[in-house]
Amino acid sequence: MLGKKLYKTSMLNLFRLVVLAIVVFFVNDFILETYTYEKFQADGRFRIIDVVQYHYRYPFEAVSFLFLIIIPALYYAFIRGAVFCETGFRFNRGLPFMNREVRYEDVKTYKLLHPQHIIAIHTKAGDVFLIADNSVERVIAILDQHNIFGDLARDDYANLLMNFRKFVLVVLSFSVIVFTLKKLGFFFR
Repeated sequence: MLGKKLYKTSMLNLFRLVVLAIVVFFVNDFILETYTYEKFQADGRFRIIDVVQYHYRYPFEAVSFLFLIIIPALYYAFIRGAVFCETGFRFNRGLPFMNREVRYEDVKTYKLLHPQHIIAIHTKAGDVFLIADNSVERVIAILDQHNIFGDLARDDYANLLMNFRKFVLVVLSFSVIVFTLKKLGFFFR
């Protein structure tokens, strides 16, 4: 184990807004599509409470919506993050069984990529861990307490912007794929 937890990073607020916008889009589509169902039109009065009652009686789509949209959005926006402990840190790669633990004695150096939000941690094995947080000063303080030297220059900042774009493209692409599959009828009523 890595000891007592000292700090946990969180998703950048900008990305939380992107996730929130996607969730709002899918919730809106979910509600509007419910209005078109024949069983709903027979006894629904086109209020939100009627949509909830309809999906209480026919829960398949609501459950699939919960597992495809709501749970991943909550996980990535609020739960996922790197956890810094007394003797090392746990890097979350998206799924719990893919987490990677790194001891501080295995860390070679760190590099500040964005003045307030992003830091790259380089290990002696050649791995690079990108830590994005709303404020990386706490992460730098923890690394400095363990005598890990770092570079506060920002020469890799331009390359990092491409990683942000890739993340946004992956999130938007996944959303478009799920939306397209839903419209093609792969998620049955």
